[in-house]
Amino acid sequence: MSAGAGAGLGAAFNAPLSGVVFVLEELHGNFTPVMFVAAFLASVSGDVVARLLTNELPVFHLTGMIAPGVATVPWAALLGVLAGAGGVFFNRALLLTLDFRDRAVRWPGWALGGAVGAIVGLAAWLVPGLAGSGGPLVQSALAGQIALGALPLFIVARFCLTMVSYCSGAAGGIFAPLLGLGALGGLLFGAGVHALVPHGAAELTPAVFCVLGMGAMFTAIVRAPLTGIVLMIELTGVYGFMLPLLVACLTAYGVAEVLGNTPIYEALRLRSRPAVPAAAAG
Repeated sequence: MSAGAGAGLGAAFNAPLSGVVFVLEELHGNFTPVMFVAAFLASVSGDVVARLLTNELPVFHLTGMIAPGVATVPWAALLGVLAGAGGVFFNRALLLTLDFRDRAVRWPGWALGGAVGAIVGLAAWLVPGLAGSGGPLVQSALAGQIALGALPLFIVARFCLTMVSYCSGAAGGIFAPLLGLGALGGLLFGAGVHALVPHGAAELTPAVFCVLGMGAMFTAIVRAPLTGIVLMIELTGVYGFMLPLLVACLTAYGVAEVLGNTPIYEALRLRSRPAVPAAAAG
């Protein structure tokens, strides 16, 4: 199962190293030779097959972007604080949404799935590109093709669609949607930085914070900072993001820890366990 998780991540994002790190850091939290070899072979082979069937380019294409330097670090720390708080809010909202579904929604599975499908389909029809995995939306954000005035609406709409879609119980995930939210939030933050420091360093562009936002949001929600850093490097193919990514991701991690929030996959795993009766537990 762990090898399959690593292979899926490596193939989906052309990120074999991230697949290995995710298995060791998040799924197990320890390092054993057997687990490392299994995750390594599965992630690399999954990535090789995906590249043969599609292409060998990074998932997100950055053109003409200056690698961020030391001038970005203070802003990366501030973005990490905001992403840490946002990640905690995301986790708690997702669990509350699932609890509400269990308590209040008594519809059969097919009816709930049909209703959610209708909502998402209507949203996609009204705003093309809003629904889906979020990959094209992130690429548009990186390319600066999204109007800044529409960003708050996109963030709220994507957040609501993620909550509604996940609580439907259909097969799916939150990995790609949370990256989309991080990218949009980072872009909005970057636009604010650019407005405050219009003549600042050349690397203080909104697109730079788009990448940092993805890494910081992933770290805050999943609580896997090393995976978030490595994943962003592999997604963009730009090693120059390493320094601000370290700052943003570790700051987001610290904020989420201070707020006492459980990592989302751990919370969902605990939630899925059957309750043990008090007498049996005693």
